[in-house]
Amino acid sequence: MNLNLDLKPQLPPPATLVGLGIALLLPLLTNSLLTHVLGPTLSPTLVIAGLVIHWITLALLLIIVIRWERAPLRSIGWRSPRWWTLLFGVVAGVSIAVVSGVVSHLLGLKSDTHFLPFLQSLPVVERVALVITAGVFEETLYRGYGIERLAQYFGGKWVAAALTLVLFTFAHAPVFGAAQLAPILIVSALVTLLYLWRRDLLLNMVTHSTIDALGLLVVPAFA
Repeated sequence: MNLNLDLKPQLPPPATLVGLGIALLLPLLTNSLLTHVLGPTLSPTLVIAGLVIHWITLALLLIIVIRWERAPLRSIGWRSPRWWTLLFGVVAGVSIAVVSGVVSHLLGLKSDTHFLPFLQSLPVVERVALVITAGVFEETLYRGYGIERLAQYFGGKWVAAALTLVLFTFAHAPVFGAAQLAPILIVSALVTLLYLWRRDLLLNMVTHSTIDALGLLVVPAFA
């Protein structure tokens, strides 16, 4: 009997290697480059430049998936929307925001008193763009593409989840600073668990956008 006992991870094709580089490493590099070129001082120019680069990066990744990998969008977690997707996503987003806030408080983590107030001071149109971009861009790159491709080639969903969680958290360091990485890690861990449970990219997009909307739209509206 000829048994295949080769359990080594399978090497991804070139298209997937490029896709993983774009999804998991390019955001950190572009965030670092933006803060280096435009300076560490927060400004609307920095925000707009980041938005433009994020959407270009997302478009490039989707082109790789569809045209180079020849894979359907369901291969990165896209599911047809159901009647409960929006409602479930909003409830999940509010729940994760509350739970992460309680955990951060119990751990004695300091809230963001620098970057978040600046974002809340931006015009409403820019804040809405930030909320939508974060939900669509970050969930597609890290949860959808990152987890699905890493799980396929590098040791399963838990290894993939751990790697994307670390890379997602550190991608925020150039903008938010090291002090805010722990709260970001807590939120992203809960969002990652939601994706592993449902494997529904659209649901995660709604959840992520809801979390950001609470801080950028709801809180300033009642302040």
